[in-house]
Amino acid sequence: MEWGSAAGWAATFIAFLAVNASTIQWLLKRREEQHERDTGRVDELERQVTELRVNLPLEYVRREDWIRFSGTLDAKLDAMREEMRGEIGEVKDRLYAGRN
Repeated sequence: MEWGSAAGWAATFIAFLAVNASTIQWLLKRREEQHERDTGRVDELERQVTELRVNLPLEYVRREDWIRFSGTLDAKLDAMREEMRGEIGEVKDRLYAGRN
C-alpha cells in the first residue's frame, strides 16, 4: 500500500469521525435546548397548579360543606318561621279578640 493511499484512507476516516462527532454534538445541543424548553413548560405548569390550589378554596365550596351550610341555614329559617307564626298568632288574637 502506498503512502498516498494510506493518507487518503486516514483522511477519510478522520473526516468520518469529524462528521459523526459534529452530528453527536448537534444532537446533544438540540436535546439540551429541548430540555430547557420542557423545563420552562414544567415550571409554568407548576406555577399554574400552585395558583389553582391557592384560589380553589376561595372560589369553590366542597359538597359536604355546602350541605352542612344549607342544613344550618334551613334550620335557622325554620326557627324564624315558627317564631313569626307565633308572633302573627298573637297579633291575630289581639286583633280579633273582641269580635268573637
